[in-house]
Amino acid sequence: MNTVAVLGPGRIGRQIALAFALGGRRVLLVDVKARTPEERRAVFADARREITRDLRLMTEEGVIAGGDVASALDRIEDRTGLDGLDACAFVQEALPELLDLKREVLGRLSTRVGAGAIIASTSSTIAPRHLADAVERPERFLVAHWLNPAHIVPLVEVVAGQATTAAVVDRAIEVLEALGKVPVRCADSPGFIGPRLQALLMNEAVRLVEEGVASPEDVDRAFRAGMGFRYAQVGIFEFIDWGGVDILHRASRFLADALGDDRFKPARLVEEKIARRELGPKTGRGFFDYAGDRRETFETAKVRALLRQLRRVREDAAYQ
Repeated sequence: MNTVAVLGPGRIGRQIALAFALGGRRVLLVDVKARTPEERRAVFADARREITRDLRLMTEEGVIAGGDVASALDRIEDRTGLDGLDACAFVQEALPELLDLKREVLGRLSTRVGAGAIIASTSSTIAPRHLADAVERPERFLVAHWLNPAHIVPLVEVVAGQATTAAVVDRAIEVLEALGKVPVRCADSPGFIGPRLQALLMNEAVRLVEEGVASPEDVDRAFRAGMGFRYAQVGIFEFIDWGGVDILHRASRFLADALGDDRFKPARLVEEKIARRELGPKTGRGFFDYAGDRRETFETAKVRALLRQLRRVREDAAYQ
């Protein structure tokens, strides 16, 4: 699987192309939009500008070695149209989030690549079930949702469709892990994991500003120094347990009553955990098992990780 194709030289497409190139793959960066020759040259020139800039920044920050820059650039080839992709064993569609556009291009693409090629969409909200029937041999189709900036953020959400085979999912995960990514399996559901959480978080931040609770600057500063700091080392479910499922339950009920908004009510599974006294490390079980020495191991590891992060933050003065 030495040659891959990325459809769409826009922001996310060029970032994905860079990630593959840094992983040693030959990358065909494909423009499928109808443009004049001048427009096409401008699009690819801008992609090259951004890729070159980010390679320079990655070198300056010590993420890659200086010698990787030229080789990564050499691995990315500009292409127009869907011809000549038959050698690609992995094709990543990275087009705008428009259902009809994705379906039309994916349908044409599936007739131009080899039967064994994996076809992935980078859709952030459109579930595989809305796309898969446009693809010939949908068993090789899935969503691989990269987060912007794709060449930096480790997470890629891998979402299988109803027809996707387990072997295709496993192969896609192997490809992503070889790039240093952290692929996470997710069921076919609108918004997947990241976008679904993010939409709620961002809208709630806007409501805080609408209601005069805080300014955008203070909301952002609070997030970076609070949740952003903590969740960089502690997962959401880890923190629910660490803080206590009962704490989440009480806080949710208070907010629902005080704000008169049922969206803050505790989730059904939280209510079930309360009923079973599965409150976290203090009761030996929450969403995870803390029997025996697991509580001490978990808490020690998380405190140590947060302390290391605090040291880095103080060194960088990130919140000044």
